[in-house]
Amino acid sequence: MIEVRPAVTADAAEIVHLGALMYKAVGAKPTPTWAVESTRMVRERLGRDLFGMVIDAPEGGLAACGLVNVAPRLARPGADAHAMGYIQWVSTAPQHQRKGYARAIMEALLDETDRRGIEVVELHASPAGLHLYQDLGFFIKHDNVAMTSVRRRPRGQGPV
Repeated sequence: MIEVRPAVTADAAEIVHLGALMYKAVGAKPTPTWAVESTRMVRERLGRDLFGMVIDAPEGGLAACGLVNVAPRLARPGADAHAMGYIQWVSTAPQHQRKGYARAIMEALLDETDRRGIEVVELHASPAGLHLYQDLGFFIKHDNVAMTSVRRRPRGQGPV
């Protein structure tokens, strides 16, 4: 059984490390300055407008992580939700890939967005993640950027 837990501020540096691995996999070049600033931001924002889920690695540190930025949103007619979520940094350390960790992280993040009443959840996916996100109820919206934009339908409801 995969144990997913909420991220805490003490996880910030490991979350940023996994985020850097994800960015490197899609061709970005994280810098030490980016890592320091990102670690500070994750520490400051966790528990406020940012929440995350992590999986501990047996050897120490984190095996996988994922974050949700929560932002204000004007509700659609007939809805009460005044927040949206943007999923970022769903990343698994290379030695822990292909074990179902990304799916477990995503399911925990989506359960938490549902618990919070967040109706709209968006993310950008690499080609490697598209199948997982489609399986979880996201639909693909192509644009002219390197990543594919994906948006999730609220559980139990029609399109947003």
